[in-house]
Amino acid sequence: MPLLNIDSTRHIALRALATVTHHGGLSVRMEIAKQATVLTKLIRDFPDDPKIAELGVTTIAHSVTSVVEGGATPANLRILKMLDIVDILRTVIETVKKPYRHPRAIIEHGVEVVAMATMHCADAFKTYPGAIQFLVAGLRSQDWVCRCTCLGGIIRLHRLEAEDDQRMLDPNRFMGALMRGVPSHLGDIMMSYGPTRCEIYMTLTCSKDFQNAMMVCAQDKNLYSLGLKLAALILKTEFSIGDGMFEVEDPVTRERSFDDMGLPFKTYAESLPHCARVIRGKNKFEELDLADILDIKYLVMKQRLPEAISLAKKSLQRNPKQAYFYYAITLSADNVQGLRAAKQGMKCKTITPFVRFQMMQRAVEHAGDMGIKILQDTPDAGNDKWEEGIAFLMSALEDAKTYIEQAPPDNRHMKNVSYWFILLSVAIKDNLGPDLREIQVGFIFFMRFKLIALIAQFIFLHSTRMP
Repeated sequence: MPLLNIDSTRHIALRALATVTHHGGLSVRMEIAKQATVLTKLIRDFPDDPKIAELGVTTIAHSVTSVVEGGATPANLRILKMLDIVDILRTVIETVKKPYRHPRAIIEHGVEVVAMATMHCADAFKTYPGAIQFLVAGLRSQDWVCRCTCLGGIIRLHRLEAEDDQRMLDPNRFMGALMRGVPSHLGDIMMSYGPTRCEIYMTLTCSKDFQNAMMVCAQDKNLYSLGLKLAALILKTEFSIGDGMFEVEDPVTRERSFDDMGLPFKTYAESLPHCARVIRGKNKFEELDLADILDIKYLVMKQRLPEAISLAKKSLQRNPKQAYFYYAITLSADNVQGLRAAKQGMKCKTITPFVRFQMMQRAVEHAGDMGIKILQDTPDAGNDKWEEGIAFLMSALEDAKTYIEQAPPDNRHMKNVSYWFILLSVAIKDNLGPDLREIQVGFIFFMRFKLIALIAQFIFLHSTRMP
């Protein structure tokens, strides 16, 4: 670092720093990251020196990214708090914009550090919105790697503050929301699709059937019959099983309380493993899938996904033609495992529309994530990894288009898939005009279904509670 202050040693010192941060270990990169302010000042002090610009931005990219990267938390929060991220972003972007004769290394490393900083430095991007504009402009690069690196940065920008989509349904509040009505122009869209095929209708009818099944069980105590009914409902809609309880009223005091009604469970959700156990006790091979479906649904509701996925894998060994088992595996955070299961599951000949579209929207997310991640690793154009990344993005776009065209317009995942469709269209299609007229069809799809999706979201939002 002291050699940076000497004219005759400045370049070779920067070369050494760039080399060490490229080949050295994580601890070395983090130590050099602490000197980011020195490096940004050096770049600004010598604006006409392309070698300082190239080596300075390269060193910053190698070192600072090792600090800001990470999942739920940054790789090193202590060092991150020491860094002036706004200064780093501004210096790097201003350097990238300069008309140097050989700017490739500067651009590649500049894009890398800006894109990787978005997730854990969102406040810096709000302070310096030019960094966001820089990433958006990168979506029009002719280089697929640059394009997807910028797209990944944009997606991560709001990830930590994004709201969790998973909710539990309250049937009574759901009915109340529906009673308030749907605007006529949105109702026309649902009528055109087929009202009985819409998600709201399926949720409503399955909720009614579920309540009836529980009431019958409270009277006849027949868990076998209840299990068969619940397994069929699970394959029809996402909110098939309510997590309520039997409520009774004291005839004298009129006080209301919860009762197990003489059954081995207190909450409705807890009925699933009991019913599964009874079904298995019948020793009917053709009903073993139903028992596993009940257990998997219970584990998913309790957010015990690793156990649900493990059971689904075991169930597939017995019956590789049951689509619901593949669907359970698509819930995995493992993109490779989830995408493979989605593609295999959608090929099943016996599959309900609900399960098919659930796997399709998971395939969009898994393939989109994988394509972006692969291309962010900067593979050389034309090699196997480069082609694999593009193939995943093309697959995600195709599934997104199919989903938007065929899935119920009020499906609550429609807005997420619409987002993916537009982002992937921007990322994949070359030579888009400034007004994006080439993907206007996509925006028409988006606006048409976003309206009905917003209504569905409103209904679900006002009839749900966080688990």
